[in-house]
Amino acid sequence: MFNLTAIAEGKKIDSTESHQRNKKPLYIFVSSLVALFILLYLGDIATSKKREKYLVSSAADLLEEQKGIIVRLSNYTFSRNYIKSASQDIKILSKVEEKFPKVTVITRDSLLGKPLLLGFTSYMGLGKDEEALKADYILSTSSEEREYLNSVFDGSSSSHRFSSNNGRYEIYYPVKTENGQIVIHLSQHIRYGKIGS
Repeated sequence: MFNLTAIAEGKKIDSTESHQRNKKPLYIFVSSLVALFILLYLGDIATSKKREKYLVSSAADLLEEQKGIIVRLSNYTFSRNYIKSASQDIKILSKVEEKFPKVTVITRDSLLGKPLLLGFTSYMGLGKDEEALKADYILSTSSEEREYLNSVFDGSSSSHRFSSNNGRYEIYYPVKTENGQIVIHLSQHIRYGKIGS
């Protein structure tokens, strides 16, 4: 009787050890996936920080280089002449700096007594007989972007805002001149798989 009990208990121990040995590769695999995810996430953060530093530096250089254009753009009044001039100036800014193919100049104005943000791009010219309407230039933003932009125009913030998402990098760069306050929005899109991005 004693021998049968010992043999039965021995088989239980063997099957438990075998079951644990079968789980060991699974634990290693799951641990390697977690480690890979952490490394990719940290790499993405490092890349975004590096790209932010690089793009902010490029933006500052561009705005320093093109002071005359920036002064003209900051002399905002909603008029046909401003829209025409701004469209040409923004086209120059986007052509001069290849890192920023899309440039938007943001100002704050009001419509029917309510404050709003207007955005001007190189594509926003007017036709010969077309009437300039503020509603056509209202800038679509998220609530976080509006909060940041309003804080800039209220004078409570003067720092840039950087965001990155799915290879799209954006900088909101506040500029204050003797003529007034504007925010230059510069954006860039990097395709995945591109070497050197």
